[in-house]
Amino acid sequence: MPNYRIATLLPSATELVAEIGLAKSIVCISHECDTPTHITHLPKVTSSNITNYDDQTLIDQFVKESVKEEKSLYDINLNLLRELDVTHIVTQGICDVCAVSPKLIEANLRGNQCILSSDIEIVSLCGTTINGIFDDVMVLSKTFKREKVGKKIITIAENKLKRLAKTNTQKRTVLMLEWLDPPYIAGHWVPEQIQAAGFHCAAGGIGNKSVEISWNDIVSMDPDYIGMISCGGNLALNQKHANTLYKKDILKNTKAVRNNNIFGFDANKFFSRPTLRVIDGVHNMQNKFVK
Repeated sequence: MPNYRIATLLPSATELVAEIGLAKSIVCISHECDTPTHITHLPKVTSSNITNYDDQTLIDQFVKESVKEEKSLYDINLNLLRELDVTHIVTQGICDVCAVSPKLIEANLRGNQCILSSDIEIVSLCGTTINGIFDDVMVLSKTFKREKVGKKIITIAENKLKRLAKTNTQKRTVLMLEWLDPPYIAGHWVPEQIQAAGFHCAAGGIGNKSVEISWNDIVSMDPDYIGMISCGGNLALNQKHANTLYKKDILKNTKAVRNNNIFGFDANKFFSRPTLRVIDGVHNMQNKFVK
């Protein structure tokens, strides 16, 4: 096997590189990487400029202002990348808010600074749907000469999804919220997860970005179920956020509140990251939303 020295700049990149059997080739990871656990001790090559607020409103304001002013939300430790003699950098092109984007990498690594060799290959993962995630697996597999492994992984994942997929016979609607203050509907692969689980997606289209909505919009939708999947949040955090929705007076007459059908999910494991675990998210959704 070639002597790859891989830097993964977001959690999903780390997971997918490990999925194709190259965990031992990863030499540094992002500050948010937590899977697989046996490599979380590796040096962290990224850091966040987002202040660690507990208040989602303040986080949202900080992000909006930074994007407007074209300020970076993340930093890359260029010296560490040089010291580790990386051969490949794996990042994403989906969302500048969520991770270090190829544009940021090019500006820092291939610009006037000329700190790193032009021989370093940047691999950008761009999946916004479940099939797009499968495509990302194949991009990595081809890059690292692991095509047979990649095809096998995808076949297993496709069969698992087929076994889980259900038809929406009862017309129950699900609204998944990716943020709470202000509310954002979940996008990308999440509407697809909802449909595969056997429900109707109350808002959002497959492959589309997450968008901000109002509480009045949610009242008008009147979904049967609401799921909290705050981006970057674990199960405990999203359960806490789910409980706050019961206390919002504007939602008191919605079906989800009246029937106690608001749930928190582990977004990091099953919904926020473009990894093969989004298929497990379908099963997770089916278990919580009893039809």
